[in-house]
Amino acid sequence: MKGRRIMMPAKRSATLEDFELDETLTPNQILLKTHYSLISPGTEGAGYTGLESGTRFPHGSGYTAIGEVLKVGENVTKCAVGDLAFCYSPHASIAKTEAVLLAFKPPLDIDEKLVPFVRMATVAMTSLRVSSAEFGDTVAVIGLGLVGNSASQLFNLAGMKVISIERVPRRLEIARQCGIQHLINPDEEDALERVLALTNGEKTAVTVEAIGNPRLVEVAYQLTGTKGEVILLGSPRGEYVTDATAILNYSHSIGLGAITLRSAHEWVYPTMHTGESKHSLERNSRLVYSLMCEGKFKVEELLTHVIDPEAAQSAYDGLTDRKDEYLGVIMDWT
Repeated sequence: MKGRRIMMPAKRSATLEDFELDETLTPNQILLKTHYSLISPGTEGAGYTGLESGTRFPHGSGYTAIGEVLKVGENVTKCAVGDLAFCYSPHASIAKTEAVLLAFKPPLDIDEKLVPFVRMATVAMTSLRVSSAEFGDTVAVIGLGLVGNSASQLFNLAGMKVISIERVPRRLEIARQCGIQHLINPDEEDALERVLALTNGEKTAVTVEAIGNPRLVEVAYQLTGTKGEVILLGSPRGEYVTDATAILNYSHSIGLGAITLRSAHEWVYPTMHTGESKHSLERNSRLVYSLMCEGKFKVEELLTHVIDPEAAQSAYDGLTDRKDEYLGVIMDWT
């Protein structure tokens, strides 16, 4: 079967190429005709620029899409031919995958092109799941990309006082439209002073680093109160040379807060829900989709561009170099 897919042949290069896909399925696979896929600015951006450790070219890209089920393996019961399926699949017009997170009988309750944003929200939800934050606690989120915005919304919906920190003015405005009340641009004011003012000098109970910039981990510690938590939501990327002892003392010394450092890597939870674990990416996906349908999780505000896959190069350049214009970019394969 002939298809088209996005490939990255070299650093800062994204091309649309033809390929052949063997339609033979394993028992748990489906064949998906992709309708829409979403660019992940963080993970894919790091692969595009070569910032991701171990990046080798050429490589494919993308990991969240929705489309029509064309064929199912003999063990597949979640969906049937003709259903719409939300999958962890790449930027490609056709794909084979076992990772069917949600399946729907059309029509959907929301615009179909918004469904791939579920993945960004489930990535972000891990920071809420692993934290000990409770109703009324103050949580700071550093970074308002798709994951940081999603984390801010989810902590807000869970009853926390959210302070979001971002340098890009447009992303701050989008967060405001998504219901985030307390916003800080560190280029315009001192973030620590503002956090102290908003918390009566106590600092935050939890600070989430949602960018993956290792230089910001120390900033996160500085914003966090005694016996609070710093949560690594963004995957740390790039080299950072510093005095590790000074940073470790934020966790060790009670005088510096005795702050706990936690991982919020999404894969700490199983992909599919089997009942062996309370949480799974599948269950989180169902919850996020429900919040979107109820209008509680704002997603239309995150969509800035819908592009033809042939325009992939300009989209990746925009997400890398023009962050005040680009945030949520959907590829339209229909």
